[in-house]
Amino acid sequence: MAPKKRPETQKTSEIVLRPRNKRSRSPRELEPEAKKLCAKGSGPSRRGDSDCLWAGLAGPQILPPCRSIVRTLHQHKLGRASWPSVQQIGAGGSITGLKFNPLNTNQFYASSMEGTTRLQDFKGNILRVFASSDTINIWFCSLDVSASSRMVVTGDNVGNVILLNMDGKELWNLRMHKKKVTHVALNPCCDWFLATASVDQTVKIWDLRQVRGKASFLYSLPHRHPVNAACFSPDGARLLTTDQKSEIRIYSASQWDCPLGLIPHPHRHFQHLTPIKAAWHPRYNLIVVGRYPDPNFKSCTPYEMRTIDVFDGNSGKMMCQLYDPESSGISSLNEFNPMGDTLASAMGYHILIWSQEEARTRK
Repeated sequence: MAPKKRPETQKTSEIVLRPRNKRSRSPRELEPEAKKLCAKGSGPSRRGDSDCLWAGLAGPQILPPCRSIVRTLHQHKLGRASWPSVQQIGAGGSITGLKFNPLNTNQFYASSMEGTTRLQDFKGNILRVFASSDTINIWFCSLDVSASSRMVVTGDNVGNVILLNMDGKELWNLRMHKKKVTHVALNPCCDWFLATASVDQTVKIWDLRQVRGKASFLYSLPHRHPVNAACFSPDGARLLTTDQKSEIRIYSASQWDCPLGLIPHPHRHFQHLTPIKAAWHPRYNLIVVGRYPDPNFKSCTPYEMRTIDVFDGNSGKMMCQLYDPESSGISSLNEFNPMGDTLASAMGYHILIWSQEEARTRK
């Protein structure tokens, strides 16, 4: 039986849909539109959000063009010089962390399940190995890099965190968590401020100048489930955490021991899914995260779609949802470019590019 229609006066989150040829739709997608999520919603609650990719939406909209980067790169290769590629590691050797070298954008840092954190270029040359476990039982799960302090930090699957300088010298190697370190983040405004997240259900904040051992953290933020990520806001004043179940938390530097806000959100974890991580918009107080519908989630609706959800960082209110029927997988990772007008979404074998500029040209 189809769910009841919501009253017209009730406002729900915006879903931006890309039109798809009816001939290529699956039977499920041909269900009556009333069985799909409502595409109505309110616009942004803050005046400053008016220039964002999803700003000003007031009804059903055509999707800002979303394309697979695989297709884009293929076209680039056919039309111009060959696109550079990186040698693959092979089965069981997935990349767990990736950061461009802030001092040379032709190079990148990578942590991986093969047991190394290293610097290499796009020709496949390994320029420096910063950390190596020398055993198949230990691998590196996360990394971050600071250009101003010239530091590299990486965490492994047994709770160790290693701090090095960019010359490869190890400053310390300490066990900071009881279990796998899923995420490490240096504060963008205070490089000596470090956040670590773990499957031991804690996020810890450290002063790198005062680290003496696992008990020397400044704050420990307990969670009800293992934690996938802990990300500082662009101004460094807040911390965004994503657990492995259904909760996104926002902490403030003024009161680290108590979350400023809690956002219920379905993004449960299982072994073969890339951990879903919420991320900040670089210029606006917005949060973006992929949705993995959960029938046990309180607000789950029939035929709920695997959208990319955008929240107001102050109120926790849903601002809009992005969705592409041609790529309906789970978007585990979402990252903005520095200007915030382009969003890249990692979804299985594909990376979708959501461009504000292309959206404007089609209006």
